[in-house]
Amino acid sequence: MDTHNHLKALATFMASYATAMLSAGATTSRIERCVQRIARSQNVDSDLSILPKRILITVWDKEHAHNYSLVGQSHSDGINLNSSTQLSHLSRQIEEGMSLDQAQARQEEILHQPRINHWLVIFMTSVANLSFCQLFGGDSEAMGIVLVATAVGFTYKEKFIRWNWDNKLVVLVSSMISAIIGTSGFVLGISNTPEVALGTSVLWLVPGIRYINSISDMLRGHYLVAQSRMAEAIIVTICLSIGLCLALFIANIKWT
Repeated sequence: MDTHNHLKALATFMASYATAMLSAGATTSRIERCVQRIARSQNVDSDLSILPKRILITVWDKEHAHNYSLVGQSHSDGINLNSSTQLSHLSRQIEEGMSLDQAQARQEEILHQPRINHWLVIFMTSVANLSFCQLFGGDSEAMGIVLVATAVGFTYKEKFIRWNWDNKLVVLVSSMISAIIGTSGFVLGISNTPEVALGTSVLWLVPGIRYINSISDMLRGHYLVAQSRMAEAIIVTICLSIGLCLALFIANIKWT
């Protein structure tokens, strides 16, 4: 393979790799490290620019006599820490001698892996949110309310996503459903800490990973990506707050 075609093949793979990591929710610093690791293993130089929804990569040979540039666009399949971790490991496998063809096949395998069983995810998320309720002083009845509110809200959220609803509307309606169930401590009088049950019923929707990633990106100097992720996190937080307020209005509960 001549130099130009070799650089083209490398740039095509590295662009798809970087956009896959960006789409999976990896931090910009991790994406840069992995791409540089791949470039070193292939004996080329690379320059990577990361934007909120796109990446621009240029690959040179060591003499800088030839180069190839590509723009990659991220997709919106949601944060997937499992894919991010496996893609990061893939860069180390390439460094250890995996061929480009094998790496491309492995990347496709990673990206097409089925997600964790959604019933298990619902259960674990519900238990995690129940733990928040206990942490904030909720009694056993309040924890039961939060468990049900989270499970039902998460189930409907998955339905809304499958129906291709806008993400902001998904968060708002899912938050409202969880919060309405969370008000049962007030409405039915079945808990001595109904305010804790209501307050924690929507915590499962808080975009913690987006907030953490945005701060990490900001500290690394990737201000555009950081601001984009922070804005997304704030919008999600506002939507879940609106859903909570609508639930209070529907149940005629005044928060004090």
